[in-house]
Amino acid sequence: MFRARDYEHGVPGEWPVVRCPRCNLMFLAPMPVDEELASFYPSNYSAYQSGSPLAWLFRSVYRLDARRIRRLIGERGRILDVGCGNGDALLQIAPYGEWDLCGVELNGAAVEKARSAGLSVQQGDLGSCNFPDASMRLIRMGHVIEHVPRPADTLRRAHALLEPGGVLYGETPSTDCLDFRLFGKYWGALHVPRHLFFFDRRNLRRALEQAGFVDVSIAPRLRTVGWSCGVQNYLADRAGLTVPVAGRVRWYLLLILCFLPFTLLQSLFGKTATVAFTARKPDGVGRR
Repeated sequence: MFRARDYEHGVPGEWPVVRCPRCNLMFLAPMPVDEELASFYPSNYSAYQSGSPLAWLFRSVYRLDARRIRRLIGERGRILDVGCGNGDALLQIAPYGEWDLCGVELNGAAVEKARSAGLSVQQGDLGSCNFPDASMRLIRMGHVIEHVPRPADTLRRAHALLEPGGVLYGETPSTDCLDFRLFGKYWGALHVPRHLFFFDRRNLRRALEQAGFVDVSIAPRLRTVGWSCGVQNYLADRAGLTVPVAGRVRWYLLLILCFLPFTLLQSLFGKTATVAFTARKPDGVGRR
């Protein structure tokens, strides 16, 4: 489709993005090897920082997630946050229930920061973590599935870790939106090379169902990133805009405010750049 670059954190290189003609799934090709992936995440990556310019906005989103989680599973149960970064999401979720919270994260420095805050976090990915099968009431994947080199394996592993009736809850970008069609390689939710796969609502549902989940629900989310970061990326490439090391210009909040009405309108048609998904492991599956 096109070749994209990293306009946010300046990881050197250019990555071809291709699309499957049968299911419309988009992905990087060739796929980066596992040994390359760590180099795509600089130390100033937003998930590792508590003091980033938009940290307050992320924390507001995490608190909304906590309320949604409480509606999904109640106030008790074990929750695993996949790709938990420095633990900010877990810290914001904790006051809303009597949950047993744990996390898994690849970046060693982020893991240490999360542990220093008193959180139970394993270093690694969902495939390497040593949590027992059928031990989680809910698994949270906040913008994770697009980062992993084998998303089908990740979804199957999540299914195995959930107890019968357990819930998978997450978010991911969706290419089924106007801003992707307009921006193309500058689309704000591409985030190459950190994003490896790009779903739409249809192939995301199919992937979840093929992993064994039922009661799949996909809903729009009011994230302006496709527009706001898309403008930033375009200006960085075409006008020489300097992007700070944190990945966002100082006036990024103005871009969010400008494009929020567009995103609200898109949400009425379910065509936003970010979607949330919930899926349930069937009762009786994996019961001991």
